[in-house]
Amino acid sequence: MSTTRQRAPAWQHAAPARGVHASIALLCLAGLLSSLYLGWTEETSLPDGVGYSGGFSAGWEHMLNQPAYFTVVSALLVCLTSALMALRTRRSSQLFHSLRLAGVVQVIITGVVFNLLLRTDVPMTGVWLFNDRVLHVILPVLVPVVWLGLGPHGRINGRVVLGSTVIPLAWLAVTLIRGPVLDWYPYTILDVPGMGYAGVSVYVVAILLGFMGLACLLWLIDYALSRFRRGQARA
Repeated sequence: MSTTRQRAPAWQHAAPARGVHASIALLCLAGLLSSLYLGWTEETSLPDGVGYSGGFSAGWEHMLNQPAYFTVVSALLVCLTSALMALRTRRSSQLFHSLRLAGVVQVIITGVVFNLLLRTDVPMTGVWLFNDRVLHVILPVLVPVVWLGLGPHGRINGRVVLGSTVIPLAWLAVTLIRGPVLDWYPYTILDVPGMGYAGVSVYVVAILLGFMGLACLLWLIDYALSRFRRGQARA
């Protein structure tokens, strides 16, 4: 499947479209700032039954550790690419589109994995509630909807899909390397001391396959939308 490049509808590059991208970037920024605030004011909590016993104290230690969470990395990618789209929608860099695709796929995975596997019955209020709703509920729905409607489309190819895997793979590698050193893991599904590498690998492989499946699905949608637009232009 090759990349189909043609002129996108003018409205996708108009001020209202850039305003939508800017709004997404600001929403991501609000979620990220709330994560930093929680890191500054709260220490890490140790889930019941896990095999690790490390953690971080409230303050700089926990705040600077926020990028260890996949949720934060995902929101950061979407924040960056959406802000760039708000400034200029016409972008041809494969690096940009790899980051853009990675961000969209990662926020979808964030929403699915957190709400199906990690969500607890612990009530949340205030900043905790805001942080949860923005990063785990709103963005996983809103970001793919905006991508579907505003693109950019016609720039995804095999290299972009492969490039989109670099950041999640790097995050996973760093997480598993630093985990034994710190005796701490950001998620219970990565609890190597408790489940062993065999147990953790089930979740890791499933999520990686899900990532590739979603990335390829978005590639297919991107290709279909591009062909549809090209057909309209010829009509």
